[in-house]
Amino acid sequence: MADPRTLTAEGKLSEEFAVPSHVEEVKGQMAAFAVQHRAAGHRVVLITSGGTKVPLESRTVRFLDNFSSGRRGASSAEYFLESGYAVIFLHRHRSLYPFTRLYSGINLLDSLQLENGKGGSVSDQVVVNQQALPNIAKILMRYQAVKEAGLLLPVEFSTLSEYLHLLKAAAQALSPIGSNAMFYLAAAVSDFYIPASDMPEHKIQSSNGPLQYEDGPQDVVAAGEGLGSSSICDFLQAGDRPIHPAGQSSAGSVHLSAPGCGSQCTGHQTRLRSSGDT
Repeated sequence: MADPRTLTAEGKLSEEFAVPSHVEEVKGQMAAFAVQHRAAGHRVVLITSGGTKVPLESRTVRFLDNFSSGRRGASSAEYFLESGYAVIFLHRHRSLYPFTRLYSGINLLDSLQLENGKGGSVSDQVVVNQQALPNIAKILMRYQAVKEAGLLLPVEFSTLSEYLHLLKAAAQALSPIGSNAMFYLAAAVSDFYIPASDMPEHKIQSSNGPLQYEDGPQDVVAAGEGLGSSSICDFLQAGDRPIHPAGQSSAGSVHLSAPGCGSQCTGHQTRLRSSGDT
């Protein structure tokens, strides 16, 4: 069984998890985003959100999925934006998104209506029912201000492989801005995976025997490589085992520390309580 701690090495990560074709392109976008906002005096935070899925075959028929709505990550992104941060939002495809998360359970068509024209005819003008979309004007103003300022860079992932490679790319892209970068890890990352070398090409048959899997890698360790004086904030749910490289912690807490600072990290850690839906 592979030691998860060795998966932070570039060669080992590439061996166990296939490299997505778009990683270098996204890495360039994240690096440019970081440099631009550092020059503008903004701090930059990379927020991970939503759950990862693990394919069971190369030509995927079935997979293991970590369910997470992404509510914590999406709402946290809004708070960071309000606090003056530029945000890279690394999120699961179709998980909740900043601002629009507030209306995730609403049928859009029930919130819109056609305006009545002259003579009782129906025009092609669409009117928003603001009772169905409470505070929509205020939320729309906030979203448009963020978009016009270019403060939010969304990056999508679906699989554990995509998540880990994009997280590593983010660490490399943000490393040059040092302490002006922060990693806020709120994603629900899989505890198990099948190495690429052991993954069958076609659908697994039950007659082949029990499914073999490995313990999942630690995303906090992966993010910590090459970050210098950047900070990492990770969430531990009740019942989870501690995964922060700085040491043990109580369940349900969040650690904020500066990796790479040795024993000095102890004096710089901040512990926060985590709550709410993931």
